[in-house]
Amino acid sequence: MNETLTEKEKKTYVSLYKKDTLSYTLTLFAILAELVYVISILDVMEVSFWMGVTVMVNIGMLFALFTCAVKMNIYDRQWAAIALLLGIYILIRQFVLVPFILRPYDRNTIIAAANIAGAVLIIAAGINSNAKSKRREKLQKELGGE
Repeated sequence: MNETLTEKEKKTYVSLYKKDTLSYTLTLFAILAELVYVISILDVMEVSFWMGVTVMVNIGMLFALFTCAVKMNIYDRQWAAIALLLGIYILIRQFVLVPFILRPYDRNTIIAAANIAGAVLIIAAGINSNAKSKRREKLQKELGGE
C-alpha cells in the first residue's frame, strides 16, 4: 500500500508520540518548592505531635507530586486532576494549617513563598496537562481511535 500522508497528518502523528514535558518540568519545580517548604517548616516549628504528622504528610505529598509528574508526562488526565487537588491542598495548607496549627516562629516568608510557588506550579501543570490530554484524545479520535 502506498499511502502518503499530508504534512498536517504527519505533524498530528508526531504530536501523539511527544511527551508532555512542560507539565513534567512544572511538577518537578513544584517538588523543589515542596522540599524548600518541608526543610523550612521542620527547622522552625516546635517539637510536638504535629511535627511527626507533618513529616508523614510531606512524604506522601512528595510521592504524589512525583507520580503526578510521571503520569502527566504521558497524558494521564486523572493525574492532572489530582495535581489540581494537590495545588488546592497546598494553598489551604498555607492559609489555614501553617498559621493556625503548625505555627512556625520564623521563616514565614520563605514558607509562604514555597507554598504559593508550589501551588501555582502544580496547578499550572495540571491545567496544561488536562488541555493537552484533551487535544491528544481529540486527535486520536480523528485518526481512527488509535
